[in-house]
Amino acid sequence: MMKDLLKKGRLDQGLSTRKLAEMADIDQALISKFENGYRIPTKKQIQTLATLLKIDLRSLLVAWYKVKLDHVFDFNTFAIQAITEILQEKGVDVSNSKKENQIAEILDEIELLKQKLTNLR
Repeated sequence: MMKDLLKKGRLDQGLSTRKLAEMADIDQALISKFENGYRIPTKKQIQTLATLLKIDLRSLLVAWYKVKLDHVFDFNTFAIQAITEILQEKGVDVSNSKKENQIAEILDEIELLKQKLTNLR
């Protein structure tokens, strides 16, 4: 999860939220909210944090998109079909069973994330 990557990265670098906030030019309260899953950083903030915390940008961006998508979509059958069609229109082959299993796993993980976020509120 994104929040876990951010917190682990900060702790691995031996930084307090205050010090990271100064380095990243992000309010300390926001850093805390990012790490606790109460706020979603901007893409620019994610890029800055990845650099400062020495976190693989690709991994952090994937985690960031997962959180953003989970907040935007209600992953019902229609949403899944729409996403599948968009991917197909973009030339991404989602028809083979391996990719279907990967999509199903991702959707399962998203559902778990939604449940965890609901429990945090």
